[in-house]
Amino acid sequence: MVKEFKEKTITVNLSKAFEKPETKRAKGALKILIDKIRKETRAKNIKITNSVNEAIWGKGLFKSLRKITVKVVQEKDNVRVYLPEDKIVEEKKQTTKKETIKEEKSEAKSEVPKEEKQTTKKVEKK
Repeated sequence: MVKEFKEKTITVNLSKAFEKPETKRAKGALKILIDKIRKETRAKNIKITNSVNEAIWGKGLFKSLRKITVKVVQEKDNVRVYLPEDKIVEEKKQTTKKETIKEEKSEAKSEVPKEEKQTTKKVEKK
């Protein structure tokens, strides 16, 4: 049985990526990272943050990292991978434009009291 965790720090050896051709090293390093995290956490959904991706691709396509230390945080259904120095920020639910427009209209209706009927004045022409 696998122990439950909320947060874990893992050092992953990426040197096997150098067995691949030069043009596939960074992609291979990402695959090795995902496979290692999947093996450690037994999770199906793994999300890698931009900072980890930029760290792997930072030296370019040909000169990937040899090893990387990452922080793995378990959420409800997903596992997120951060660099150890990154701040963990919970993502807000993404809303569509229609939902935001509906919210704005409902807020505007609730804030503005009903105005009394204004009478229009007729301007007489001379």
